Parts: sequence; structure tokens; C-alpha cells
Amino acid sequence: MNDTAYALMQARRLAQATDVFPGELPRDLAEAYDVQSRVLQPGRKIGGWKVAMIAPDFRARYGAERIAGPIYADRIQRTAGGQETLVAGVFDGGFSALEAEFAIVIGTALKAADAPFDRATLEAAIASLHAGVEIASSPVRGVLALGPAALVADLGTNVGAIVGPAFANWRDVPLESLRSRMTIDDAVVGEGSAASVPGGPVTALDFLAHQLARLGRDLSVGDIVLTGMTTGVHPVEPGSRGLVEFPGHASIAIDVRAIAAQP
Repeated sequence: MNDTAYALMQARRLAQATDVFPGELPRDLAEAYDVQSRVLQPGRKIGGWKVAMIAPDFRARYGAERIAGPIYADRIQRTAGGQETLVAGVFDGGFSALEAEFAIVIGTALKAADAPFDRATLEAAIASLHAGVEIASSPVRGVLALGPAALVADLGTNVGAIVGPAFANWRDVPLESLRSRMTIDDAVVGEGSAASVPGGPVTALDFLAHQLARLGRDLSVGDIVLTGMTTGVHPVEPGSRGLVEFPGHASIAIDVRAIAAQP
């Protein structure tokens, strides 16, 4: 799959929108994760990972319910929320979306050599839970319809993350009480909660830690984990404006702009 990885890397590097997947579509998730590892830019630090549910129609075919993708450290923004407005760079003409998520910050490393991990170990590894946003984008316009192999190969379609304020005492309250709402261009497009992700944030971390262990990768102290969309996948384009709210806790304002092609 070297040719596929190179073609996908070039499409991302040059920010060239396309109607077709560049190269051969991976046949299964194992092949897709292999392509993902080859698309990663050498020497560019990974600062976290995103987890996403696979659409129900694809789960039987691929034998999985979730996928994972890397987040470059230099694409992670942190904010105290409030009046500050952040910029989300996306591929102009490709697929782009904003997602309201709950973000874990890792406080104790989860090393591949120590897998499998029990629930207590996973819970203890979480330093804090934060308001979060995934900035999702791909140069491939129809990448969602191509299914999870395309999404995994294309770095999980991730181009960035926003980590907002932490939730106090989140372990002691029902997941349903940690609410989220997304507004795009002044219209509310979705509402949800931490319970919108099956099993909640800890179950998402469970999947990720074991998936990374299979790939021989660790979760390090300070890494962030986007645990899955809670209000839907909300398409945007350059010029869109998003507002992600976690009622009673935080709000994050986002301006969407086209990402610059890298030389």
C-alpha cells in the first residue's frame, strides 16, 4: 500500500480536493492502519488520538465498532473558553466538519507492553476530562461514504483538536448530565451529552488503548483523547462559524478557514 499512502500524503500536503480516494482503498482495517502509519509525517509529534464510532452499516463488514486516528501535537489548541475565538483550518473543497466531544487528558502512561488493561487501570490513567472539539477534514469530498477503511487511512480525517476547560467531579455525575450543543452559523444543529457515545469516555479510551497496543504504540502522559462525537458530524466550509457549548461548563467559538497547502 505504499503507493496509496504516498498519494494520500500528497493530497493532504498539497491540499488538493478530490472526488475519488487517491490510490487503492484498503481492503480491511488492518491494511488501513498500515496505510495510516505511512501517511504520518516523519518527525512530526503526535499529541493525541481521536476515537470515532463506525457507521452501523459498515460494522459487520469490518468487524469493529470504532476506529482511531492520530492528532498532530501542533494541531492541538487549548482554550479557557469564553470570548476567545479560535481558527479551524480545513481542506477547501474537500470534506470538513466540526464535532462536539469530550476530551481525556492522560495522566499515567498506558504502554503497549502492559496490555491488556483493566477498567480500573484505564480510569486511573485519566488526569482530567475536558470540553473538546474535533476539527475533521479530508481532501476527499466523499470520504464518509467510502467507509472506515478510508477514514482510518486518511489519519482518521483529523486536522486538529480543541481542548477547553476541565469538568469538575465528572466521575461522580451521570453521563447524561454532561451536555453538549453545536451551533453552526447561528443555527443549532445538534445536542447531546457524554452518554451519546456508547459506554462514555472511559469505554472509548478502552478501545483506543488496546488498539494502539496492537499497533505497538503507547499513550503518553499529556496525550489527549477525543472520545467521539456527541451531537453529530456537522459539515462546515471556509467562512463557517461554529459555537460549541457544554451548558453550565464552557463555550468555544470557532472560525473555519481554508488550510494552507504545505510546500
